[in-house]
Amino acid sequence: MRRYFRPLWLCAALALQAQTPQPEPAILQALAAHEYNLASDGRDFLLAEARNSNYFLLGELHGENEIPALLHAIWPAMWKDGYRHVAAEISPWAADQLQTFSAGKGPAIQGLWTRSQADDVRSVAPHGAQVVWGCDMEEVQVESLIRELARVNPADPVLAQMVQLTKDKYVRAMAPALLEMARRAKDQKDERLNGLSLRHSLLATLNVESNRIGPDTRMIAQNARELLMKQQLLAHMEGATGKVLLRFGRNHLHRGYDARGISTLGNFVAEFATANGQKVFNVGAFAAGGKETLLGNTFDADERTDELTFALLADQAKYPATLYDLRPLRSLLHRIPQEKRSALETNLIYWSDAYDALLCYKVVTPLQF
Repeated sequence: MRRYFRPLWLCAALALQAQTPQPEPAILQALAAHEYNLASDGRDFLLAEARNSNYFLLGELHGENEIPALLHAIWPAMWKDGYRHVAAEISPWAADQLQTFSAGKGPAIQGLWTRSQADDVRSVAPHGAQVVWGCDMEEVQVESLIRELARVNPADPVLAQMVQLTKDKYVRAMAPALLEMARRAKDQKDERLNGLSLRHSLLATLNVESNRIGPDTRMIAQNARELLMKQQLLAHMEGATGKVLLRFGRNHLHRGYDARGISTLGNFVAEFATANGQKVFNVGAFAAGGKETLLGNTFDADERTDELTFALLADQAKYPATLYDLRPLRSLLHRIPQEKRSALETNLIYWSDAYDALLCYKVVTPLQF
């Protein structure tokens, strides 16, 4: 009798499938009925939702090629449908640099965007249009904000001292002293980068960084950062026209609160839109395998063990990039009495309430900067 040997990858896949909890059949049927191939009908689905919305919220992964490729594919059509800005999880300083210098030019930018990505979204816009909005603190190159503010204030001794302290590299332990110094330098000239105050951006960044140091103030730091994102988004929106795509990490763009109870930007946008008679669509992405690269570090991108919902969707996914419309699940899940909900069904409720759709990439590839 011939023996049959399964390859190791198939054994692992079958083992994972056996371990993946299953919801009631009606939920599986709803998932199957609202599953799309991103390369074809899934792309059409996203563009139709974008066309019917004023704000398109993309809760992205960080450090892979797949989200930039998605934006490359859909942004020209979104521009035709009235989208004019991408609100990004980068600082106004970084956004200014990305829009001032094209790929291969200007100082190095470390963070979540590359110059080629910025060139991509600017390629359909008129020359000089401010497409990318920086709506965050400066996470990586804080010393660059200090140097820029010192450049427009060459006679300010406090700023000169701050430049000297960070001449090799900024590190977080410096933040409290730098914040105190920046507050003392109150009479210097300001500069508007990406339409926003450079001085305010520096102060806000150093405030968050200072509170990140201690375990008792980390929640203060998170809330301050989230508030800054909202303030900067509103400042950009003042007087602006056109629809807005928001590209932030998935933890920032939930409806409601995320599991940590601090990420409320997505909910803020949803409530703002509702108050103004506008519409929002939000889609989150997750990876079921592959690698990501961020700030020089490459790491495993597989998120199936992070959330029961991710494991289920990855298990059901038919395509390399599978899009699920979660909205039909909401009524099915909420009719299950709370005391009878399984852990998986409880997790499905969380994600289907938080996002209109989830995008499962079976394998992602590390971004090359």
